Amino acid sequence: MKRILSTLVILVFLTSAISAFGQGTMNPAPKKSNIGVGFNMGLQKPYVDVLHTGVGLAGEFMMRFLIGNYLDVSLGLGYGTLNDGFSYNTFVTDMISGDIKANIHLTKPGKTNPYISLGLGFNNFSYTRNKPWAVGRETFEDNRYTDGNFIYGCGAEFMLTPQIAINTLLDYRFSMGDALDGAELGKHKDGYLNARVGITYYLSPRGVRSEPSQEELLALQRSEYGLSGSGEAGESSDRLDMFEAKLDKMEAADADLSMEQYVRLKSRVDELNQLVGIKENELTELKSTLDFKEQRIADLETALQTSTFAPAEKSSTSGDFSYNYEQALRKFYARDYKGAIDLFTGLLRDYPTHALAANCQYWLGECNFALRDFKMAADAFQAVFKYPESTKRDDATLMMGRCFYSLNEKSQAREYFQAVIDQHPGSEYVEKARQWLSRL
Repeated sequence: MKRILSTLVILVFLTSAISAFGQGTMNPAPKKSNIGVGFNMGLQKPYVDVLHTGVGLAGEFMMRFLIGNYLDVSLGLGYGTLNDGFSYNTFVTDMISGDIKANIHLTKPGKTNPYISLGLGFNNFSYTRNKPWAVGRETFEDNRYTDGNFIYGCGAEFMLTPQIAINTLLDYRFSMGDALDGAELGKHKDGYLNARVGITYYLSPRGVRSEPSQEELLALQRSEYGLSGSGEAGESSDRLDMFEAKLDKMEAADADLSMEQYVRLKSRVDELNQLVGIKENELTELKSTLDFKEQRIADLETALQTSTFAPAEKSSTSGDFSYNYEQALRKFYARDYKGAIDLFTGLLRDYPTHALAANCQYWLGECNFALRDFKMAADAFQAVFKYPESTKRDDATLMMGRCFYSLNEKSQAREYFQAVIDQHPGSEYVEKARQWLSRL
């Protein structure tokens, strides 16, 4: 609470300072206010150590200070939540956020004002585990934490009236910490995508700054040099030509400056779009790699069954085993876990000494684990150890640890995770075992 109050004091101080600067020194005479206030609502999606995440609601109060035609500074204070979706619902993080952003406008003020944003912010958050198998630690609960974040994004403002605007924004907030999901796994820093829409009210009409026309400038110059509207042909005409040439030169310089600013800002927008595209490609490649590995495992297990097997009761029906084993795996990957259990159980009954009997026992454990029958799953994984030549012993050891973790029997879970590291040092699951140990 003290941190929140301190943040509010800082925001009020900044508001007063910027307002005084904007209204003060250049012109001592009273001028129109350059302040806008508003409220934004929207959604935010976390990118954390949890693979499947959902969207949560968020809202913020906002103040905007117009610095010029191409720049404003905004301050925000809001509240929102992060979670992993309604279907999973293993955790929720509620947060109070504050930020200060510089909004760089891409065009002169008009009815539509696009901009890009860069800024800094903070999150004051608390983490709650809704399911015992949530990725976060129990020790993170019932406490509030604070960390900072970097902000980059874009948005647009649509003027409904000279004082009322609809504001839309999309930004990514890259956290300096790694605990928004309650787990500090060390893979990468956490962050979240923020999309909002709201309304802004300006204390004075904003409008579009109108530039004097060429005719108005010429009339002003005539008046300054004492030239009448009818004019004489001699000296008056020469001065008029000189003023027109100066005006043309000023307009050309202004056009060059506007184009240079547009090109610079467009380049920054392209860089941000390129960064977003790179991240999307990385996610796509990771998903493709995971799908390939799962398919490779299924192919290897299917190929292994044709090398060495010796069914006890049915020596002439190896084709039946192959077909039923493939069907069982297909049902598992299609999430028909009960159908897969029936097939794997039948294979163990009919082919108890088959080379892939241990695999059938292991997949029974996976099916029961997916159905959240952790006690039955642990019994199935334990049976894998009866097969000394099985290649599934390290897999089963890791899954035994996960079963006891889900059953909240932490000491036994610790023993099995440590056993993966000690008994199978060359296994691909050693790193996963270390990660699970870090959560205990």
